[in-house]
Amino acid sequence: MPVRRGRPIGMRTPKTPHGRRLVIPGPRCDSTDPMAVLTPLQLRILHLRVVGGHTAEQVAKKLDMSPTAVRITQHRALQRLRDQLGADADTT
Repeated sequence: MPVRRGRPIGMRTPKTPHGRRLVIPGPRCDSTDPMAVLTPLQLRILHLRVVGGHTAEQVAKKLDMSPTAVRITQHRALQRLRDQLGADADTT
């Protein structure tokens, strides 16, 4: 399978006000990164909700989901991060 070069790995977000694009990294196998446990959809939703400050309804419209599905996905993503960070604290 050919490898594509020149394009960052991860999901691309809309252009920022200053014209550049933000790149949300995809899940990695690196166990030291707590964000590695999240799926690309969970990362996208957290980015839009937390960093972007969008409502669940706005995110749902952008991602063609229901607002309830956005809230559930966000809740599960945050729970996975809590679990991961709790596991990391127990091992150190």
